[in-house]
Amino acid sequence: MKSQLKIAAAIAAVGVLALSGCTTAAEDGASDGGDERYSITMAMASTDTYTAEWWGWLAAQNLGYYDELGLDVEFVAAGGSGAAMEQLIAGNADAGNPSAPAFGEAALVGMDVVNMFTYSSGAIFGIFVPEGGGITDIEGLRGKNIGISEPGGGEVAFLEAALRDVGIDPITDVQLIPIGSGGPETLAALDSGSVDAYATAYNDIFALQTAGYNLTDLTPAIYNTFPARGIITTQAVLDEKPEAMKEFARGTAMGIFFCLENPDACRDMMKTAIPSAFEENADGISQGDLRFDLSLKQVLPADINAIGAHDVEGTQEFLDLIRSTSPDYIEVEAASVLNDDFIEYANEFDRDRLSADAEAYEMVNE
Repeated sequence: MKSQLKIAAAIAAVGVLALSGCTTAAEDGASDGGDERYSITMAMASTDTYTAEWWGWLAAQNLGYYDELGLDVEFVAAGGSGAAMEQLIAGNADAGNPSAPAFGEAALVGMDVVNMFTYSSGAIFGIFVPEGGGITDIEGLRGKNIGISEPGGGEVAFLEAALRDVGIDPITDVQLIPIGSGGPETLAALDSGSVDAYATAYNDIFALQTAGYNLTDLTPAIYNTFPARGIITTQAVLDEKPEAMKEFARGTAMGIFFCLENPDACRDMMKTAIPSAFEENADGISQGDLRFDLSLKQVLPADINAIGAHDVEGTQEFLDLIRSTSPDYIEVEAASVLNDDFIEYANEFDRDRLSADAEAYEMVNE
């Protein structure tokens, strides 16, 4: 209920405020001139335009794949998954890449949201305990203090569902304590023993790892079947700008294919785009590398000829899990919020040419 109210209130607060410099979904996507061009705005769920996982979009932009498809894409840092969803629903962006929980919660309160292209799958959030602390499974969390990033954080729904699955009431049998997102406050809480476990995004765990703090992952395996991120839009945008969104799907698939052909090239692009993320600690480890390596597994499609395809069963299990955390959520069929109209078109590109592009790429950060 808290998440539902938080989303509704935030969207109401956004109102009609537009992202600075953005083309809104209500504007015509085609440009004037001889050759028809389209423009879309993509709200990125971070304070930076890119994170180390979002190399598919960066590669498509850097290599000119969107441009050759007649598409101008403006990627805008929205500030987080909730903010990206707010801008999308308010009509200030044509698409966004909020995390699956933000997308799922919006769908479960009846909002007009559609995933038109699954970018990645697998657990975004997890449940962790300090190494050697004696807790080896979810059942061991009964009666414990569990750290979370913040009240209403995306990890809370996953945590509550995992606890209930083993008969632990997340309200009466444990205490949830906000301890931040992997920074000094988090480390202090874990070091002092004020929390026995930590539920958060994997990205926050990487921050702790680079600080030399190791944790054991207790995340249920079923989470790996869930969607992680996609190109989230609304049916209104798909109805108004089908050509633009179709080309966006193809360009993104091209960027992903290029990176899977030459991961080092896309790691190189990321180092240029967000160099601070790849700063190494004394052991030669960087958050950027950890996040990039994990994302290669999460973005890899089940079928390389169907990049962006949805896992309907996994999405349904995910929606059902989120729905189980609140009686106020409505029942949603996964097929009703997954649009696969553009997946076949998205994959109709010259793979041989892109393989040649990948082979010929010259590194910048060597």
